[in-house]
This record gives sequence, C-alpha cells and structure tokens, in this order.
Amino acid sequence: MTHEVLVAVCDSHMSTTLATVANDVDDEDELIRLAQAGDGAAFGRLYDRYLPSIYRYTYSKTSSRSAAEDLTSETFLRAFRAIARRPRAHLNFAAWLITIARNVVIDHHRSGWSRLAVVTDEVDPQVDESMGPEQSALASMSTASVRDALTHLPDDQRECLVLRFFTGLSINETAAAMDRTDGAIKQLQFRATNRLRRLIKDL
Repeated sequence: MTHEVLVAVCDSHMSTTLATVANDVDDEDELIRLAQAGDGAAFGRLYDRYLPSIYRYTYSKTSSRSAAEDLTSETFLRAFRAIARRPRAHLNFAAWLITIARNVVIDHHRSGWSRLAVVTDEVDPQVDESMGPEQSALASMSTASVRDALTHLPDDQRECLVLRFFTGLSINETAAAMDRTDGAIKQLQFRATNRLRRLIKDL
C-alpha cells in the first residue's frame, strides 16, 4: 500500500467544513474531532504531522525503505478506518499510532517477510536538548555503534530508546505506548541508556 493510496483516501473524504477553516485549524484535538466525524482532510493533517515519526519507527524495525513505507501506510490506513470508533476523551494520538504501528510490524514479521532489525545507519536520533543527558549521550555516539549495541538490550529497554530518541515520542507518549507510568519510563530510559553506554564500550 503506497502513500498515494492513503492520500487519495483522505482526499475522497474531504469536507467543505474544513475547507473553509483550513488555515485556522492547528489544534490537534480539533483535528481529531473532525477526523472522527469522517473528515479526511483533517486526518490528512494528522498524517502529515506524524508521518516522519511513524516512518522512523517502522524503518527501525525493518531496515528496509520499501517495507517501512508499506508498513507506515498500513499503519495510517488502519488508523483512518478505526479513528471513528475511538473515544475522543484522553486519546493520545501519537501513542495510539505507535500501538497500531507495533501491531503492523508484528504482523509483518509473523508473515515471514523479513527478520526484525533495529536502527540502521540511515536513521539518525532526533536531537532535543530538553530531553536531558540521556539524549545528549546518545547523540554523541555513532549510529553504527548504537545500532550494534541496541541488539543486545532487553526488549523493553530497546523499545523505550527507539520510541524516545528515534521515533521522537515524549515521556508521556512513550508511557502510553508501552502501557507504563511516566516515572517507570524515566527509570527504564535511564537504565537503558546506561546499559547502552557500557555495551558500546565493550563492542
């Protein structure tokens, strides 16, 4: 499934309501409300906003551009079909998308298309100084070193680092995606980063 197909789906559901206020609608809750009402253009804006993060996530799990593109499109198509059934209150859209993407990746690997792979040389960590010392430490390491060391981390630690620093989710979004508390994610991130440093020294 290609990005063009998804864009066509969104275009076919465009409402005249959004067309009149397109330049004024920036609030995510409003975009979600419109998308849940069947407005494809509103969903298209959410698609544009989260496409890079979801692509980075699927690419980190496949190391194949074509597979990542297919899995990213499948993620958004599933989200488009399901969003009307999601309760709007407390919907963390980024975390919900990651949950869908994770299931899409699981289906992909169960199908026998390819083996699971983690971050490759073509995926760079998303640098954000506000994220703290762990982010700075990761940014200082070579991508190849990080890639090799990540394969030796426990699954939950690897998933936490991929979501935080390669997909670009916040602590809160990562906690929602992994079904943990913010405090638990902060501790997991701290342990994972420290372990990653030690692994890189040993590799």
